[in-house]
Amino acid sequence: MKKLLLFVCSLYWLIPQAQAQTGTYKGIGTIVFEAGAPLSLIKGTSESANGMIDLETGKFRFDVPITSFQFLNSLMQERFNDKYMQSSRFQKATFVGKITEKGPVSAKGEAKVTASGILTIHGVAKKRTISGILVKKGNTWQLVTDFPVELADHHIQAPRLSSGYGASTMHVSLKMPLTPTDPEPQQIVAAKKFSFR
Repeated sequence: MKKLLLFVCSLYWLIPQAQAQTGTYKGIGTIVFEAGAPLSLIKGTSESANGMIDLETGKFRFDVPITSFQFLNSLMQERFNDKYMQSSRFQKATFVGKITEKGPVSAKGEAKVTASGILTIHGVAKKRTISGILVKKGNTWQLVTDFPVELADHHIQAPRLSSGYGASTMHVSLKMPLTPTDPEPQQIVAAKKFSFR
């Protein structure tokens, strides 16, 4: 009987831990975009980029609220939301897909990754393949990536610069710490109810 109780207690502790180590990670990171030359730079920063990635299956989802981007002046922020991005209508930018290539983890804890999926900005979805680096830090990862976005691909009007020319390309960079997800509440409840009669 004691062995049976010991077995039940072991399941009680092991099941939630096993669920917590499913390979699913999530995080909130910083995303920055820049357009134009240094003397007439348009730059927006958001610290509200959300991400979730399953390192076992490679599936991921990232999104950022458009209104979360901050600018050096309120006029640029207003134009960005109202004129260029129409953020009241297109509230988020998303990238959903799967990691197609993952290199070995180096001595520095870095692994090169390539992801393919659908990038949706301004309500326009485009297939994209984007490269990045996953950096291992203890039981967490940090995702680092940067890539260009052609404004015309997403039907975004190119903002006019002080030089008179339009900024046709956004350069996007992302840094996001990713931590293991906790087990689902229903999984914990199910484990606690597990018993023998």
